[in-house]
Amino acid sequence: MSKIFESIIHKRLFRQVKNLISPSQHGFIPKRSTATNLFCLTNKIISSFQIGSQLDVIYTDFSKAFDSIDFGFLLNKLHGLGFHVNLTDWLHSYLCNRSLYVYFNNAVSREFSGTSGVPQDSNLGPLLFILFINDLTSVFKYSECLLFADDLKLFSSMNSNLDAVLLQSDLDCLFEWCTVNKLHLNIEKCSILSYTRKSQPLNHVYKINDLVLSRSDSVTDLGIIFDTKLDFSQHINPMVSKAYRRLGILKRKTKEFSSEIALKVLYYAHVRSSLEYCSIIWDPIYRNKIEIIERIQNNFLRYLLYKKNGIYLQDVSSSCLRDMFNILSLCSRRDVSCVLFFYKVINGSIDCTDILSAINFAVPARSLRNQGSFPNVYSRFKYIDRFSLYKFYKTFNKISGELDIYHMSPTVFKSNCFQLLYT
Repeated sequence: MSKIFESIIHKRLFRQVKNLISPSQHGFIPKRSTATNLFCLTNKIISSFQIGSQLDVIYTDFSKAFDSIDFGFLLNKLHGLGFHVNLTDWLHSYLCNRSLYVYFNNAVSREFSGTSGVPQDSNLGPLLFILFINDLTSVFKYSECLLFADDLKLFSSMNSNLDAVLLQSDLDCLFEWCTVNKLHLNIEKCSILSYTRKSQPLNHVYKINDLVLSRSDSVTDLGIIFDTKLDFSQHINPMVSKAYRRLGILKRKTKEFSSEIALKVLYYAHVRSSLEYCSIIWDPIYRNKIEIIERIQNNFLRYLLYKKNGIYLQDVSSSCLRDMFNILSLCSRRDVSCVLFFYKVINGSIDCTDILSAINFAVPARSLRNQGSFPNVYSRFKYIDRFSLYKFYKTFNKISGELDIYHMSPTVFKSNCFQLLYT
C-alpha cells in the first residue's frame, strides 16, 4: 500500500512541478532520456565544428549526491517552490521517520534515523533530488549545462582566452553552490575535454578549489565514449567486443535450446540491445565500422541456421540469412531508429525544446515536384554526414511523399518506414 500511495503522490506532485524543472535536466523526466541529453551535447559540438570553433566541456562527478541531500535544505527549497505546508510536513515525515541499519559481514547494527539522503529505490526520491538540484542551472552566467540526475556537464564555445576565463568563473560558481548546499564534488574524477578539429586547440587550465582538472582525449558520458574529434571509434570497438562476449555466453547457455523464437528473444534482449543503445549518437558512416557491427548479427544468424539444420553452412550470404529468419540488418534498424527519434520529437512523444528548435523545415519559395519536407544538407566533411539530425533529413526526404509525419500513429509510422525504406 505504501508504494501505491507514494506513486499517487508522485504523479500529482510531478504534474504541479514539471514546468518548474530546468529544460537542462534529462534524468527521471518523462519523455526525456540519455539519448536526448547526448543529442543536445552532440548538436553543440557539431555547431562548434561548423564554425571552426572549439567547445570545452567540463565533466563533473558528485560524491554520493543522493545520500548527501540535507533534509532541511530540501524542505526549504520545496517551500520556496510553493509547496503547501501540509505537503512539506508530510514529506518531512516521509524523509525523517525512516529506520536505517547497517549490514556488514553478517552483522547488523542498531536502527537509527538519517538526517540526509533521499531514497533512490522509491518513486519520490529521484523527483525530490532533481527539485533539490534544480536551482543549480541558474548560477551559470556565461556557459551552458546539461544534467542527467546528478550527472552534470558544463560547456562553452572557445573563441578566445576570455571565453575560458568566463567558463572558469562559472566553474567557481558551481563549487560555491556545492559548498552552500552541502554537496561534494569528487574533483579527482572531474575532467575537461576540448572538442575541436583545430590543429592547435586552446588548452586552458581549469581548476576547482585550486585543484587542476585533468584533461582527457576521451570520456565515457552516459555509457557512450566521446572523443575530441567525435569519431566514436573508441566507443564502437569496445561495444563490439562486449557484444561478442555476450553472444558467446548466449551460445554456451543455449546448447539444449531448439526454439527459434526463444533464441531470438534472448539475442534481442542481451546482444542486439547493447548494439543499439543511443545509436543516433554514434551511428557510423564508414563501411568498415558498419560491417564490424553487422558481423555480430551474422554470427548469430549462422548459429540459428545451425540450430535449424544441425550443420554450419558458411556459403549462405548474410542477406539470405536475414530473409530466412525475418531479421533486418542492424544498419537498417539504426536508420529507422533515427527517423523515429525525430518523429517523436516533432509529435511531442519526446519533450525537448532544444532538439525541436534544432530541426529545420524546408519551405520552398515555389512549388517543386520532388521537394522533401526537410532541407538537404551538403558538406565536404564526413562528420556532418554522421550527425543524426542531417541523417534524418536525408533518410526521411526519400519517403516524405508517402508518409505523414504529423498525423500517423507511432506504430503505423514505424511499420511504413520499414516497408518504404527496405522492401
